[in-house]
Amino acid sequence: MKVERLLAIIIKLLNKNRMTAKELAEEFEVSVRTVQRDIDSINMAGIPIVSYKGSNGGYGILEEYKISTGLFNDLEYELLLTTLEGVYKTYDDKQLKQIIEKLASIKVNDRKQHSPILLDFGGWGPTKKRTEKVNTIKKSIESNKVIAFQYIDTNGSYTEREIEPITLILKVNKWYVYSFCKLRNEYRLFKLGRMRNIKLTNQDIEQRENTDEYNFYHHDQKNVTLSLKFTHHALNQLEDYFEFDDLDFSEDGWIYLTETFPEDEWVYRMILSLGDQVEVLEPQHIRHIIKEKAKKICEKY
Repeated sequence: MKVERLLAIIIKLLNKNRMTAKELAEEFEVSVRTVQRDIDSINMAGIPIVSYKGSNGGYGILEEYKISTGLFNDLEYELLLTTLEGVYKTYDDKQLKQIIEKLASIKVNDRKQHSPILLDFGGWGPTKKRTEKVNTIKKSIESNKVIAFQYIDTNGSYTEREIEPITLILKVNKWYVYSFCKLRNEYRLFKLGRMRNIKLTNQDIEQRENTDEYNFYHHDQKNVTLSLKFTHHALNQLEDYFEFDDLDFSEDGWIYLTETFPEDEWVYRMILSLGDQVEVLEPQHIRHIIKEKAKKICEKY
């Protein structure tokens, strides 16, 4: 097909400095005249291919249009491409895909080196609905329009919200959107997983005083310093929450940790998820909360 041949010619010229019409004709098994018409079509599409005369002549893409492969060594190039491909698994964006395709068309020393790192931000579950939410919020930011949705809080209560999105945030496989909330009349962070029935409205986002991007470590939640005691059977799960360098592997056979967290439902669920493999030593009010929650679990069975 002509379109496939045009794309193949572009990639050839990106990977080589110059090729003659004859070389291209032989490569794609077409006539020289067909190649010349293809070059005209590519130029009309906005990709600047020029003809060079002389013994080293031929067709080539303007150097200003190319990405310099000298910017990266083999490992740097592969790591950049791997990172973008990992993000693309959870952020299905047309522009991001185009960047990946452009990078993939570059030869860096024939790409003999492979990245020693595999990055995948896609999560374990289905991604279609998450991708739809991300794309709707992205469209809201680009079009300067308010979005409306139902939000479910940690108690399971629903509220109707209208927000003015500022920034999409991907952190530890979770998507958030930092926005101005019109219901609360303040800037807030929303978890995409708790947002339902997201709709783009016709309302324009108001021009407000600029605010700093959300900092995960500065919020109005109170913090609590936990002193925890684990069995060695908890190690498989502990690596999901903590760095092993922060753990104290005691001679008494237990593993200890003292760490500060925002006190919320996440902390309680994290402790409960470890079952009988963890004990809260301090503070006492957290011990009481976990005890009461465990009682309610037992009552269900």
